[in-house]
Amino acid sequence: MSDRAYRGIHYDDARVQAEFERLVQRIREAEQARAPIAERHRQAERDMEDGRLSDAQFRSVDDAYIAANNAIAAAQHVVDAFLHQHRDYRTS
Repeated sequence: MSDRAYRGIHYDDARVQAEFERLVQRIREAEQARAPIAERHRQAERDMEDGRLSDAQFRSVDDAYIAANNAIAAAQHVVDAFLHQHRDYRTS
């Protein structure tokens, strides 16, 4: 799931809407931060298969990729909790 899952959600209260948008922006930022890490991870997988990368080197890249995915999941969890608390939203 990405920030796209939250598109079309709107609140009548401008303050609540602003907070919601700020939280969704955190997901976007985490996804953007993951992009170069994901590319390094794909390259590391290829290098590992070709024998150009040690297990320890791959684990280092893999750990960073997992951490980036966890950051996205954490940001999504915060948005989901916000939606649960502020259920008076509309969708378009």
